[in-house]
Amino acid sequence: MAQEPTPPQVAQEATQTTRDLGGALTLLGTFGSQSDLQALLKLRGGKTATVSRGDTVNGKTIVAIEEGRVALARNGTAHWLEMPAPNS
Repeated sequence: MAQEPTPPQVAQEATQTTRDLGGALTLLGTFGSQSDLQALLKLRGGKTATVSRGDTVNGKTIVAIEEGRVALARNGTAHWLEMPAPNS
């Protein structure tokens, strides 16, 4: 399946400079079909990563992806990473 180009508004939002939110990961967005959602994460240092359920990032496993949030687990403890509030 061919990948469609990123819409200009999405590209602009994903590359905005924001203050450091204090975490090692920032959720930039979720996308894809409901049966195969993926997430775009901003890593500490400014790099980005596209992840799917089952992927590991910073020692945490992606256990669920929903619209606007991602569940990460490590050592049996899970937490949700959510989109930052507008203007944060």
